[in-house]
Amino acid sequence: MGGVIHDFKHDLDWSKGTSAADDQLTILNMLDGCQKVEISSNLLDLSGVDYVATLRNGAAILIDGKTRKPGCSKFWRMGPELALETWSVKPGGKYRMADQRKKIGWTLCEHKRVDFILFKFDPADCEIAYLICFQLLRIAFRRNHKNWYRCYKVDIQDNRNFESEAVFVPATVVLKAVSDAGIGRLKMATKPTLPEYGKDQE
Repeated sequence: MGGVIHDFKHDLDWSKGTSAADDQLTILNMLDGCQKVEISSNLLDLSGVDYVATLRNGAAILIDGKTRKPGCSKFWRMGPELALETWSVKPGGKYRMADQRKKIGWTLCEHKRVDFILFKFDPADCEIAYLICFQLLRIAFRRNHKNWYRCYKVDIQDNRNFESEAVFVPATVVLKAVSDAGIGRLKMATKPTLPEYGKDQE
């Protein structure tokens, strides 16, 4: 586990600059029928929405952008890795964060208002971007995060007055789990009535 100190203002300035322009072009390219992509309002931004993509017939798609910093590929063991947050504000730890101030990571959040997560990297690390349905990602992470926590790198990020935590999972593993999360067994409110074969032959 690491303890790298993160500068939020620097990260925010970077994400709202060149990274944002790249995000908008990438979303336009990946989302069929997309007419425009706009940076979200401050109110939506506070709820974890970075972009609003508008389709040709008016549907609004809410997207959260997650871009890794340059150089991350040197830590990969099985190709591109997606950073999935377990704790946004981790209890205890270096700052002895009180339990009542803890905040679950965005990947497990059940009140997050977003349709898709855009994962991308610096082109020197990887030119592939991933646009993933948030709810299926949340379900997949909920079902697998304990196992992933044991199997893959976990990093604690020092944000100067609180810590956050993420697990870095190979994209191929995440995509398989997301696909599985979208498949379920049919549940019936009432049992179907089966025909009684042969009675009409009596």
